[in-house]
Amino acid sequence: MVPPWAVVSAAPAIPCVPSELGLRDRVISLYGTALRKQGLRSGMRNEDPKPRDPYLLGSLRKGLELLDCFARQETWSLAELAAELGQTKPTVFRILHTIEEFGYLHKDPVTGRYSLAMRFHTLGSAAVRHEQLRWQALPPLQDLARETGETVHVGILYDGEAICVQAVDGTRLIRMHAFVGKRTPAHASALGKILLAHVPDAELDAFVSRGLSRFTPSTIIEPAALREALHQIRANGWGMDDEEMEVGLRCLGAPITDHSGRPCACVAVSAPAARMDPQRIATLTPLIKATAARISRMLGSPSMSDGTSRAA
Repeated sequence: MVPPWAVVSAAPAIPCVPSELGLRDRVISLYGTALRKQGLRSGMRNEDPKPRDPYLLGSLRKGLELLDCFARQETWSLAELAAELGQTKPTVFRILHTIEEFGYLHKDPVTGRYSLAMRFHTLGSAAVRHEQLRWQALPPLQDLARETGETVHVGILYDGEAICVQAVDGTRLIRMHAFVGKRTPAHASALGKILLAHVPDAELDAFVSRGLSRFTPSTIIEPAALREALHQIRANGWGMDDEEMEVGLRCLGAPITDHSGRPCACVAVSAPAARMDPQRIATLTPLIKATAARISRMLGSPSMSDGTSRAA
């Protein structure tokens, strides 16, 4: 008896005809080429295989993709960018014109080629400064937190708010928790008031014109009272939030100055009001000012040893 497999194996094999395979491969190749070309024309080359995020702005995404090109090559023509991005020239021109209008790109009047403008250098320098501040401030903050047992943090002023850029929690059981990115209205925080004390008059006027919201019974909401408090901060070289943002919480801080000697940030210690009595404030103030001066020196500031700035 012949085994079944022998019968199957004895069946004639289907011949592989080279001409048929060649035709099939050619059709597939041509179809793939057509798809790729269609993808380039419709901008599919930059499509993400993940589901589209409904919150992404398509026009802004195209603008950012265009700007990314300048990280690979210093100057671009309109035609080069259109080919690189797989977009039409009119679309790319509108993006270029908008970005140029806002000062982020420069168009050479002779060659017509585009390059990054000085506004990008300003933004880049600011990003580097803030990142430098974050990591250079960390060791001094850790030392201050160990010495005081309290939560310490560094903040900058942005659009009327004090923003925490570095923080070290204290060791006490009851303590304030600070975190990077925390925002506080400038007029109700030590960080914010200390930095507001050194802004130009026009900037302070614009800030006050927005109105001063109340958060606790101690919050300063009168423009004249705020200006007087800022004057006192400049005179003392340090400032305090006396339960102005949270009842039961006090914060004491001093300015950090940059390479020009101007205040660019602030270091502060926060603690429950019960632990921040006048005697403790007198003890903490020189420690905080010394820490601010230490960070300032790291940033290249011509600050004096007591933490006050020559430009203050």
